[in-house]
Amino acid sequence: MAVWWEPTQAELADRNGESPFVLPEFLEESNFQHLYKGTGEPRSVDAKELAASFALAVNAFVQHYWTCLKDYEVTMDHQVEGSGHLALEEMMLRWYDDLVDHFGIGLDPEATIKMYTSGTMVAIRRVFKICSLEPDGTPYPPETSFPEGFHLGQVGRPTSIEASDEIGRTKQCLFRPFQYPDGIPGLDYHAFINTNFSDWTSRRPVHFFERKPFHRALNCAICQDSPNVLKAVMKIIMDINFFINSVHHEGGVFYSGVGVGESLHLVKPGAKLRMPRFLSTTTELKFAKSRLTDKIGPALLVVRVPHGFWGARDISAFSSCPEENETMFCAYALFLVERVSVIKMQGQDVSRIDLLALDKYEGIQYPDDAYPPFHHAPIDIDELGAYDSYVRQYS
Repeated sequence: MAVWWEPTQAELADRNGESPFVLPEFLEESNFQHLYKGTGEPRSVDAKELAASFALAVNAFVQHYWTCLKDYEVTMDHQVEGSGHLALEEMMLRWYDDLVDHFGIGLDPEATIKMYTSGTMVAIRRVFKICSLEPDGTPYPPETSFPEGFHLGQVGRPTSIEASDEIGRTKQCLFRPFQYPDGIPGLDYHAFINTNFSDWTSRRPVHFFERKPFHRALNCAICQDSPNVLKAVMKIIMDINFFINSVHHEGGVFYSGVGVGESLHLVKPGAKLRMPRFLSTTTELKFAKSRLTDKIGPALLVVRVPHGFWGARDISAFSSCPEENETMFCAYALFLVERVSVIKMQGQDVSRIDLLALDKYEGIQYPDDAYPPFHHAPIDIDELGAYDSYVRQYS
């Protein structure tokens, strides 16, 4: 099974994971823009195309550069290897019905946003970078040992591997989710993916499958600028952007707790930066800081949005958790860094980054008086601490 439906909205703090900044010019050079062909004019997407895009996305998450040149093989973990085209044709009608039933795809304009913000999970193949697998099932190089708790054919991340893709043993032993797995010891990966399983007698990649929320898989593909996955999910991305850009925002001050990782070095006052993902923000500080200290390069974003802004939308009216007062920005939103400071949370340094929301393509210039006043008010650490154990209660 490659999809686990969960229509209930996932917590905002869960959806804002690793969120590195990039320089503005990266967009024009990106695989994202070459596939998206953004012009500043939002475009809607037909329901059938959205269902097809979802099916292709699920396949791309699982296959990890497996190509249609390969034949089929059912593995120990009951995942179908190979191109998966026949499986896709079989699942298309079923998934289309599920997308309609759970989210109203083709019926409600906010359907794609509901799917994106939901807790729906997908399967992702994770590939080891430290070794390959001999035909007899032993690792190569011979001195390599698998992480504690790992066994071949495993579904689920070994408990000995940290959850982050950026630090610790994970960075050392796993490729990132959609990274091309080049340089595996003893294995020519290009030859492997272009040879049928029935004809391949040499070493193979070592992998396992784990479940990730659909929104995290989607943002991971955007953040990594992964062409094979972006091609599959692009219709979904286009429809989300279309919905966000269908209205102008009332403006205000919004918070978001993210992990900016190594991109923190780009964050300097006066710099213009993009966020290569869909960014969720809130007017409620308690939701923005929830689990912030678990992130890599934790940062509290404080974003000033002008009245009449085009490129973000208040989605609380369509949310199963309206108390979050969520505003969502389109992918590759553009910001101006106003100020950078450091606050302490649970004994850990957290960067506070004050940002000004700009038009994505800088075609619209908003006057200063359209923005809420800038004030670098101190964050109440006692207030933050009061919410350290905050857990949403579903009604």
